[in-house]
Amino acid sequence: MLGIFTTERPEPCRPEPRTTGWEAAGHTIHPPQLARRRRGFGVVLATLTAGLTAAALLPAAADAQGTQVSVIGGATYSDLRDVDGFDGRSGTMAGISLLLPLGGPFAFQPEALVVSRGAQAGSDLRESLDLDAFEIPLLLRVSLAPRSSFTPHLYAGPYLGIQIDCTVEGTSVDCDDREDISTRTVDVGAIAGGGVTAGLGPLIFTGGLRYGFGLSTMAEIGDAEFRESARHGGFGIYVGAGIRFGGRGSR
Repeated sequence: MLGIFTTERPEPCRPEPRTTGWEAAGHTIHPPQLARRRRGFGVVLATLTAGLTAAALLPAAADAQGTQVSVIGGATYSDLRDVDGFDGRSGTMAGISLLLPLGGPFAFQPEALVVSRGAQAGSDLRESLDLDAFEIPLLLRVSLAPRSSFTPHLYAGPYLGIQIDCTVEGTSVDCDDREDISTRTVDVGAIAGGGVTAGLGPLIFTGGLRYGFGLSTMAEIGDAEFRESARHGGFGIYVGAGIRFGGRGSR
């Protein structure tokens, strides 16, 4: 196949300059590794789900301050950082967001999201690396007008990302069947963003914009002589609706 998915290797004595796309890496993901990935994902997902559930069921004191539970969804635009020859890829994000007031304008905002990642491989090629990840952001949020019915806010914090799917669009195989793509099951990074929240009685309506950037390697691309480590980077824009329990709290 022409373009990015070639198996031609540069001559050892005369390394080729960087080219657009992937070169054969020779990193095959074997069935036992896949089984360990699935088991590890299940354990981590169960643990994080239990933690979020426990956070939502904090003692009545936290509930009285105005715990909020929202469903959010939106669009993403992601790329592969630190790797040449890729364009951004559009996708989606969706999940659940909690807001647990900490006092004053501050609140803890844990989330559980499914987020599209990856990148388009070159402006003239139709192939792209499509990654879906389960993300757990743990954000500190500050409301700029906590007692108002229309409140802007800012937030930032780390996230844990767990890969749940990887395909190469434009081909007949997924990432696990290719020798030129090696992905990581787990990555960590950070998120920063802001938005606005409007309240109507117990109902909450929200929207915002964020940027997430990986701090660890998400995928490795290249051969034994020239390998590039890719990290996640992506914008997200979203809207959501939810309900508030207890007092007014932070919005």
